[in-house]
Amino acid sequence: MATVTRIRLAYNSVYAIDNGAGRVLVDTGPDYRGATEAIDTALGGKPPSIVVATHGHLDHAGLGWHWRHRGVPVAAGYGDRHLLGRPALSDEAEFRAFVRYIEGSGAPSELQLAMLSAIEQRRDWAARAAGDTPHPPAPPDRRWPTGLRYRPFEPSNWVSTSGPLEAFPFVHVLLSPGHTPGNLVLTVPGEGWLFSGDQLLPEMTPTPAIQARTAPTPGGDWRYHSLPHFVASLRALEKLAFSRCFPGHGEPFDNVAAVIRTNLDLVEQRTGRVLATLCELGPATRFALCERLYPRAAQRRPWQILATVQGHLDLLESEGRAALRDGRYEAAG
Repeated sequence: MATVTRIRLAYNSVYAIDNGAGRVLVDTGPDYRGATEAIDTALGGKPPSIVVATHGHLDHAGLGWHWRHRGVPVAAGYGDRHLLGRPALSDEAEFRAFVRYIEGSGAPSELQLAMLSAIEQRRDWAARAAGDTPHPPAPPDRRWPTGLRYRPFEPSNWVSTSGPLEAFPFVHVLLSPGHTPGNLVLTVPGEGWLFSGDQLLPEMTPTPAIQARTAPTPGGDWRYHSLPHFVASLRALEKLAFSRCFPGHGEPFDNVAAVIRTNLDLVEQRTGRVLATLCELGPATRFALCERLYPRAAQRRPWQILATVQGHLDLLESEGRAALRDGRYEAAG
């Protein structure tokens, strides 16, 4: 019989799954000042047998370097190797692709400048966060006691197929691409448990991100179309039966099937709204759709709104209900 221990790390939760023969830690923990001490205290000084990062974002994989330094194996999805192995936007081709995307969004010049400045700041921050430097000050939202660092590292185990976790078969790892290309969830089939990372969260629908593919092909589409994959992964989880979900943020919950269905219904409703607006406007740039759908928010939070609308456009395109032609989207048929 397995047991689970929730370890709260400010805005994040990581989980230790024990069955007497091994201890699996779900997510590495975020790298803020005091996080490693909090994990060690919660684990009673007994390190995990293996750590599995659900995805390569800094708050879920930020302490990967720490566990590797301590000799603990760390597993992660192979599709996230570009997120784990180098600071964000440090690849010049990737950075230029983001710049071209903003320039082709149809946003007014002043908003383009604001978005360009934001990604330049993000690149500069990622370069600093990758070094052995003191933790930065706490973020304005106070999600963590200090700012986060994110040092690149090489996992000891790359996950490229779904199935029982090697050497710890009481835990299964499922490929669930979407939130990131290499996103994973973990299950304990004997208990009906789901460890969802950011794939399924209570009272929150994850927003699709504008992100790069793992390994873009020269001349091909550089961007990873996250929402179609995210929806497909949710539909795959919907076919399974779970008694309890342990998310990466928020409280564990039991009504797993209902939360999955709510997420899928919300995506469908929002995608329908984007399609209706596209039919109303005719061929439109990405930002023209943002302004029509979210007139105030598009001015205050252009990058977030652009990512949201882009995700639904990607879903419509994958379903053959919309097409991109010469920088503008139009409804199919």
